[in-house]
Amino acid sequence: MVQLNSGSGDHIHTVTLDKTGKKSFGICIVRGEVKDSPNSKTSGIFIKGIVPDSPAHLCGRLKVGDRILSLNNNDVRNATEQAVIELIKDAGIKINLEIQTFEKDVKKSNERDQRENGYVQAKSKFTPEPQSSTTNKSSDPKEIPRNPAFSASIRANPAANYTANDDDEEDTRDMTGRIRTEYGYEIDRASAGNCKLNKQEKERDKEQPDEFGYTIAKIKKRYNLMKDLRKVEVTRAPNTSLGLALAGHTDRRKMACFVAGINANGPLASLDIKAGDEILEVNGNVLQNRCHLNASVIFKNIDSEKIVLITSRRKDNDEGISVKPIKKFPREVDDTKFLFELYPNARSIQIKKEGFLGIMVIYGKHVEVGNGIFVSDLREESNAVAAGIKVGDMLLAVNKDVTLESNYDEAVALIRRAEGIVTLVLLTLKSEEALKAEREAAEKKKEEARAEAEKPQDTSIAETKINKKILIEVKVEKKPLGVIVVGGKNNQVKVSSGYPEIDNKLQRGYIITKFNGDALEGCTFEICYALFKGANGKISMEITRPKPTCRTDASK
Repeated sequence: MVQLNSGSGDHIHTVTLDKTGKKSFGICIVRGEVKDSPNSKTSGIFIKGIVPDSPAHLCGRLKVGDRILSLNNNDVRNATEQAVIELIKDAGIKINLEIQTFEKDVKKSNERDQRENGYVQAKSKFTPEPQSSTTNKSSDPKEIPRNPAFSASIRANPAANYTANDDDEEDTRDMTGRIRTEYGYEIDRASAGNCKLNKQEKERDKEQPDEFGYTIAKIKKRYNLMKDLRKVEVTRAPNTSLGLALAGHTDRRKMACFVAGINANGPLASLDIKAGDEILEVNGNVLQNRCHLNASVIFKNIDSEKIVLITSRRKDNDEGISVKPIKKFPREVDDTKFLFELYPNARSIQIKKEGFLGIMVIYGKHVEVGNGIFVSDLREESNAVAAGIKVGDMLLAVNKDVTLESNYDEAVALIRRAEGIVTLVLLTLKSEEALKAEREAAEKKKEEARAEAEKPQDTSIAETKINKKILIEVKVEKKPLGVIVVGGKNNQVKVSSGYPEIDNKLQRGYIITKFNGDALEGCTFEICYALFKGANGKISMEITRPKPTCRTDASK
C-alpha cells in the first residue's frame, strides 16, 4: 500500500510506504552528495537502488538519486547511513518519507520510472565513467534513466576496500565485521571509533583518539540521532566485577541494552552513569540493537583493565528500560533461569574442567530452535562425555552467562575462561531423521483416523449416531427377523420384534444401505422383500441413522 501527498518547495514531496505482505520497503540507501549548482553541493542520504515489485517501486514516485530529508518525522539530512538503516528497521511496516528530487522535469522522470522494472542499481554513481559522446547512446530498452545531478559527484569506495581516502567527504565503507585500531584493539567496523570525519569535522576536532578510536566528535556523528550522549571511562582491577546490572527494552520486539542498576560499592558508582541509561558501545563493541543478555556476554569477555562506555541518557518518561531501577544491588544475578521455562527439556550439567572441557562448538541452525551454538565434537574419554553431553546438543549457557544469542567467538571465549566446576545448560535436540520420521508417523496416523472414521463400525462396540454407518451382524434361525422394509428412494425400516441384536440397534426410520454386502439404494420393494425373506444363517446389515426431520408413518 502506498500513499502519496504533494509537498511544497523545489521538487519536495512526501511518500508513505507500507510493506504489508512484502519482505522489505525495497529501497537501498547511501550517504553522498550532489552538485545542485556550479558553486554549491548538497550532502545527505540518497536512494541508490530500488527493488522490483516492492512498495518503493510500485509507488512510482521514488527513483535513484532522490534525497531523503526525513523519515517518520526524524530529520536525516545530517544522519549517517547506519542511523537511517536503524530507523527503517525500527519503523515496523510503514514509513513516511520526505523526498527531494533534483530532476528538472519531475513529471517526465516519474513517467519513465513507472515503466522501469528490474533491480535499479546506479553503478555509475560509485565508479568513475568516461565521458561518452551524445551520439553513442545505449540502445538497450531496459536502460535505467539516471538523475544527472546525482550521478556526477557521489563518492563511495568498493565494498571490499575498507581503507577510506582521507580526502573523501563522506564515509561509504562496508561496516560489517571487525577491524583493529592503531593501538591493536579489535573493534566493530560500525563502532564510533571507526567513524570517519570529513575535512571540516577534522579541523574542528582537536581531540586525540583513544585506544578504541573514540573522540567526542566521532561519537556525536555516529549517534547523531541519540539523546544526551556520554562517554564513561573506568579502570577496574583484574578479575573484578564492574557492578553493573543490565536489562532489555520494555518493548519485547526491540533490542536494547539498558543500565538496570549500579553497585554502590563498585567502580562505576562515582561516575556519570545511572539506571535507565542505554549503553550503545563498550570498548568498540556495538551494543545498540543487541539483546542485554548478549551484551552481558560481551562484558564478561572484555579482558582489558580500561573500560570505555558510550551511553545515551533517556528522560524519566521516555520509553526504554523494561524493569524498575535496582536500588539494592544483588550479590549475584542468574540470567539462566528463564531458559528452563523457554525450553522445558533443557538440563544443567556440571563438569570439572581439567585443562579442557572436552567439547567443540559451532554456530549453526536447527529446524526446531533456529540459530545458536551447538556441540560439534567431543573429546574421547573426557569429562564432557562422562557427563552425558551429545554431539548436536544446543549450548544455552556457560555458568551464569546465556549464550542463546552469542556468536561463535563469544561462546568460545566463555568456555575458555571458565575454570573449576563449570555449569553448562544444554538442550538435546532431535536429529533431522527423527523429525522426519515423526512427521511421517503423524501423517500416517491422521490418514488412519480418517479411514477409520469413514468405514462402518461394529455394532457391538459402536453407538448409533446420526449419519454414521454401523454394521449389524446376526445369525438367523428359522424365525422372522421382525423387520418391515418400506421401499422408495431409500429403504427405511420398521422394527416389530425378533432378534435382540437387531432390536437394540435398529429403530423405525433408519436406513438400510447394504444387506449381506449388496447395496440396496434404488432397489424396489419386491427385491428387498425377497432378500430379507430368503435370509438364512449369518447375515449383515449396514445401517445409517438419518437426521430427524418429520415423523413418517410407514404403515400408511
